[in-house]
Amino acid sequence: WVMNDEACVFYTNTIDQMTYGIRKLKDIFGKCGVPRIGWQIDPFGHSREYASLLAQMGMDGYFFGRVDYQDFRARKKEQQLEFIWSGSANLGKDAQIFTGILPNVYSPPRGFCFDIYCSDDALVDDPDSDEYNVKTRVDDFLIYVNETATFYKSNNIPVTMGNDFNYQSAGHWFTNLDKLIHYANLRSEETKVNLLYSTPSCYLKALHESGVTWPNKTDDFFP
Repeated sequence: WVMNDEACVFYTNTIDQMTYGIRKLKDIFGKCGVPRIGWQIDPFGHSREYASLLAQMGMDGYFFGRVDYQDFRARKKEQQLEFIWSGSANLGKDAQIFTGILPNVYSPPRGFCFDIYCSDDALVDDPDSDEYNVKTRVDDFLIYVNETATFYKSNNIPVTMGNDFNYQSAGHWFTNLDKLIHYANLRSEETKVNLLYSTPSCYLKALHESGVTWPNKTDDFFP
């Protein structure tokens, strides 16, 4: 069960596809296994009708990564990567859903891919090693975090860590992520940055608790 296209499908196809997937998850995991977040990270183009359908299905939020580069650049400048998407003038709030555009599609920051197929430097925290690089690795990551934070309204920002066909050797990823989080947070009093593992649902909860007022969007993300 995977995300469906948004540009070339009929309403009934989308509804049937979502119905099948949700029923299957509910049968296997029970009610708590039903997703509350739309995770449309790879389709090219997003429709307000799809946002409306997700809202009517009871989804709490909707995240994706692919938008026109000019729109993306403008939204970063105006801190409008996150907003309330109104999918229908007739349905009102029943068709509204919180929507977030991810900062790097669904990939990690440049230089921080820790997969076995990547060649980025791992975190070496043995001070006796000639390859010891904790400070420079953390410094570089904090530069990315602080720059990305300027694109968002709240004090919470998403950072995706993964890519196509990644985590086939998950231990390598998590070993480096554990180190990155640990050593960055040792400096949190100074940097005011706190890193943590999270999920879309937990991230959305933090945004709701931030009290930020979000802009509104009523049209599509199509050319």
